[in-house]
Amino acid sequence: INCQNGSIVLAGHTIHDHKPYGDLSVRRVMADSSDVGAIKLGLRLGEDRLYRYIRAFGFGAEANVDLPAEERGLLKPPSRWSGISIGEISMGQEIGVTALQMVSAYSAIANGGILFQPRIIRDVFLGDRHDPVPPPSGRRVVSQQTAATMRDIFAEVVHSGTGMPARLAGYSAGGKTGTAQKIDASRTYSKTHYIASFAGFAPVRQPAITILVIIDSPVGAIYGGEVAAPVFRSIAEQTLG
Repeated sequence: INCQNGSIVLAGHTIHDHKPYGDLSVRRVMADSSDVGAIKLGLRLGEDRLYRYIRAFGFGAEANVDLPAEERGLLKPPSRWSGISIGEISMGQEIGVTALQMVSAYSAIANGGILFQPRIIRDVFLGDRHDPVPPPSGRRVVSQQTAATMRDIFAEVVHSGTGMPARLAGYSAGGKTGTAQKIDASRTYSKTHYIASFAGFAPVRQPAITILVIIDSPVGAIYGGEVAAPVFRSIAEQTLG
């Protein structure tokens, strides 16, 4: 994918990468967090197919978990997209997601392409009686082969990309960094306030856990790889250890 030395123009708007990249493989687009590369992938999919996959992974809809006041997030249908929307959405803007949706989507990749309904309770104990909760229902959103390819790509993000601070001692891990601009008082994207995140799973071949770390308005360092990935590493190592 030609990342055009770090910029792309959509509907008269110029979008810049955090670094100037030339030709990158899809793996390196993910590993290096190239917005231009992600936008070009979105353009290849097209509006309708991109939207269908976003919905298939559970974004824009309640997961119907056993908790009150769950949000659907923000996701407009393609009929309400502007000329720049496909680019913005491909790199994570013009869309609002919940932490539960993020964890569910990454777990679908870890689960071989099947999205399961999240559950809060696994077992119920009433005195000496033990009543296991029925297993959650699941539906396939991508093929096993596609899920395996994505697990390998997420592993490369951690091995040699922006997620290197998430590398675990004794275990493999895969995931993705995120650095999102917050909306400021003027209803535009802030240049100073961010949400940094890292979402991932471990181990890569037989995933046992999915973890999402979100840092709201980090001070100093702002990138997900710098501030959220090390927290992921610490939690994962303690959990798996």
